[in-house]
Amino acid sequence: MAERLKSILKRIHWYLALKAAVFAIAWVWLPFWLFFLISLYLYAERLFHSRSLAVPFSTLLLLCYIQSPSAPFAIIFGGVFYFILLIKNLILIDRRSAYELVVLTLTFLLARDFYAAWNGGVTGAAVAYAFLAAAVFGFLARSFIRFFKNDITVSVGVPRTAVTLMVLLMWQAFIAGLFLPVDFTYQTVMVFLVAVLLIDLVPQHLTGNITRAKVFTAASVIFTLFVVVLGSARWGL
Repeated sequence: MAERLKSILKRIHWYLALKAAVFAIAWVWLPFWLFFLISLYLYAERLFHSRSLAVPFSTLLLLCYIQSPSAPFAIIFGGVFYFILLIKNLILIDRRSAYELVVLTLTFLLARDFYAAWNGGVTGAAVAYAFLAAAVFGFLARSFIRFFKNDITVSVGVPRTAVTLMVLLMWQAFIAGLFLPVDFTYQTVMVFLVAVLLIDLVPQHLTGNITRAKVFTAASVIFTLFVVVLGSARWGL
């Protein structure tokens, strides 16, 4: 039992956990400009792989800027930052799954902030901000794909085309969510499910691991979740 406990404590990587805690506390208690400087130091103390995780880290800072400081979000942001550090320092064995989790978490938070601000209907400003949100998702997806570019088996031009298509699809998803007369939480979940489908299938296509069975299974699961979410939502008609 004692050896198992030591093994668990060793896996936590307390130095990185301390960094994440400082990140979260600084966001809650300090002015944003000072938090920004501290977060840059915490992230780039070791320059190793700093460029590879720059997009998720920048997106996290953007969300920190948009969101008002609170304890629950401090825990969430601190946890995301902790995973970014784990990936950056090559500590995790399954870095692909961890990176995917970070991208999807950031996408969910991004969609939540968007619909919390623009759930009043379709306007020109809402459509413009929907494109910006989709573009941020595109940068995250591109960063995720490029991090594992050695696994890509298709031509060089395809990833760029694939990311552009992902941005356009997410833009349409963001706009479609604006038409739904439901709470912004349900709008967020609907767009998040689209993001999950894209992040799951597109990288598999680029690495040559996609099959019809995988597409059918993923699409079926997402469609089922769509039905469940729409069925449980309170429609404001």
